[in-house]
Amino acid sequence: MRFASLGSGSRGNGSIVASQTTIVLVDCGFHYKEAFARLKRLGLDPEDLDGILVTHEHSDHVSGVEALANKHSIPVYASRGTWIEVGTDRFNNPINISGLFSIGDIDISPVTVPHDAREPLQFVFHCNGMRLGILSDLGSLSPRVIEGYQDLDAISVEFNHDLELLQKGPYPAFLKTRVSGDFGHLNNAQASELLQRIVSDRLKTVVACHISETNNDTSRVKQALDHVLAHQDVQRLIASQSDGFNWIEIGRP
Repeated sequence: MRFASLGSGSRGNGSIVASQTTIVLVDCGFHYKEAFARLKRLGLDPEDLDGILVTHEHSDHVSGVEALANKHSIPVYASRGTWIEVGTDRFNNPINISGLFSIGDIDISPVTVPHDAREPLQFVFHCNGMRLGILSDLGSLSPRVIEGYQDLDAISVEFNHDLELLQKGPYPAFLKTRVSGDFGHLNNAQASELLQRIVSDRLKTVVACHISETNNDTSRVKQALDHVLAHQDVQRLIASQSDGFNWIEIGRP
């Protein structure tokens, strides 16, 4: 199994998870032409996609889903809450949030998360003995999240903001409260705590994603990663808004 990113941040998100026979897109917050170009960068065409998973209804995760799915007849999967919020004509595969499901040979475990959306989900992917977690857009570390993201080989996890930079930054007070609240986004310290609680000898790759361009900086994210993973043999990467990240083979050093 391998994974990559079309881009990660408040201006658009999209992740790719692939086995040898199945390719899944997680979210598409880029309009059609931009999504098409970013797929091409990874050597993909929309016809290669076996499904699109939608985590929640916010535009930076869903704005390109309808055009991509309709133009290329790609099945879309989302929770019933997301399905209702966005419109029932757009999603045709409601996810049972308490059950494992499969797209091709990739098994997928949905994990409910605390975020200010109708019924948001994040996902853990299983294939050929490998486990990949994708986790962003949550404001606090619930017991369900901690439990759901154990025993991973790789994770892409949100390091959205630095709390000090957020509080000193230009956002209005209501937005600062929203971002830093229990249903907002993970800050660097929270993301570090998550990694401390799930790290094991099995975990070999950590990608920091959904980093705010206003309220964080990569040097602080790198410092946080280095601190929490100081004694671990773990590959550490940072996803960007402009380029995401290229293919990463799970389980390879």
